Amino acid sequence: MTGQSSAARRAFSLVELVIVVVIIGIIAAIAAPRFSSAISSAVGTSVESNIATVTRAMAIYEAEHGKYPGYNPSSGSPENAMFPRQLMEFSDQNGNVSTTYGSPYIFGPYLRPPFPTNPLNDLDTVRVILTPTSPVIAGSSGWVAVLSTGEFGINATAADLAEIPMKDAGGAAMIK
Repeated sequence: MTGQSSAARRAFSLVELVIVVVIIGIIAAIAAPRFSSAISSAVGTSVESNIATVTRAMAIYEAEHGKYPGYNPSSGSPENAMFPRQLMEFSDQNGNVSTTYGSPYIFGPYLRPPFPTNPLNDLDTVRVILTPTSPVIAGSSGWVAVLSTGEFGINATAADLAEIPMKDAGGAAMIK
């Protein structure tokens, strides 16, 4: 009989297990919003940092070339694919790019690859536009660069932007 009672003491009753599960559930319900808030804050900080870094690189490029990156050197027209290349590769005075340094490719690079990814849609593409009023489809690219003003910002929907707290977008073009 002694062996049976000591065996019974080692096991948990159903009531004790239910109480433990309920306590764990309560703790999870309290902690989950705090973790979610921390993640949103980290995303906002990441976006702000990426915008500030690219905006500084754009300013340096403009100071050396007389125009912002994103123009095709041959045609002079905006070209989405040229924007990241002109910031991450060596360039000549006209904006032609090369992966190796040497005359005439003596400028840059202004950013280290890879180009930053928009954490809201996981895209690293840039939509270059001439003016802040040029049309852009929200979420169709990772970023937006305004070539007339040197603004750089996240391409996102209003709902996406509402979910991430940002202290200062640095004057960025927030496409909604």
